[in-house]
Amino acid sequence: MKIVKTQIPVGIVSTAYCLPPRKMSVRDVFKEEGLEFNSAIANQLGINQVHVFEGKWRSDLAFEAAKECLFKAGLSSNEIDVVVDFSVLPQDYVVPSWCMSNKIQHELGAGKAFNLGFGGGGTTNLLTALKFVVSLIKTEKAGTALLISTDVALPGNRVINQDEPLTVLGDGASAIIVSRGTSDCEILDIELWSDGEQNGVFCIPGGGLAHPDRLDLYRLRIDVESYSEESTLRNLKSLTERAAENAGINLDDVTIFINPNISTKDRRKFSEMFGLSKDNSFDENRWLYGHIQGTDFVINLSQMINARSEDRHTLAVVCSHGWGFSYGAMVVRI
Repeated sequence: MKIVKTQIPVGIVSTAYCLPPRKMSVRDVFKEEGLEFNSAIANQLGINQVHVFEGKWRSDLAFEAAKECLFKAGLSSNEIDVVVDFSVLPQDYVVPSWCMSNKIQHELGAGKAFNLGFGGGGTTNLLTALKFVVSLIKTEKAGTALLISTDVALPGNRVINQDEPLTVLGDGASAIIVSRGTSDCEILDIELWSDGEQNGVFCIPGGGLAHPDRLDLYRLRIDVESYSEESTLRNLKSLTERAAENAGINLDDVTIFINPNISTKDRRKFSEMFGLSKDNSFDENRWLYGHIQGTDFVINLSQMINARSEDRHTLAVVCSHGWGFSYGAMVVRI
């Protein structure tokens, strides 16, 4: 194994996540959305409960995660150069001008930081944001970046694809701090790829004005006719192999594979494609929290970072297929 060292090491300094206190069983989620729940669905999902947000300002969750992340990193807010929002959907306001990173920057008092956000790529938003800040830091235009997200499910939209359930959305927020000069959790490479032909695979069909009784037209869906699970995972593996090659390693050198906590079925298919035997990684996280978009990565990464040995590093891959539209793969040395 040969790792290509970067000229300026850039790594993850700290991670944090914030979950609302209320919990709701998946059985009750299905009941609330008028859906049948049985043992076959339960086994396919592998999700027992989700956290449910009940407050007014969803961005408050991201603010709490950001504060904890700064505390764990031993940094003050004025040491942050850029704040990046990687939420999947706008939260407090659904308007084109809304950028949660601007609000968090103000609330933290990070006066010198500029802010922006990445949306539209599902869980791959986090990897897109990381790619941007790593490139920014390597050009020495910034030294430390704070990445934040909040994802709260739309009412009646916790079960994705209600006629053929694929996952159940939980609520939560997360934060990551990335900085120059740290090799404790060094980012070795990030690769991104997007298939523009799949831009409508994750959508809300709409049309409710013409069909006021059709509540299903307001529900998030994965277009199963255009989404191919096998080809999507094959593309993801190819991208991950490219990231490993650019990092100067073989995929066989990687011992930890982190993907979103979508379902038992999704992880099983992922494990089959990547040749992972007897893989039950992050089952407990999925069981307890459901799918919280990019926060899945932060929860899983936090678990790995907390469990690492002080005198021994391991290689990990963080990757997302974005339902066939937005792919990302990151190689990190934990």
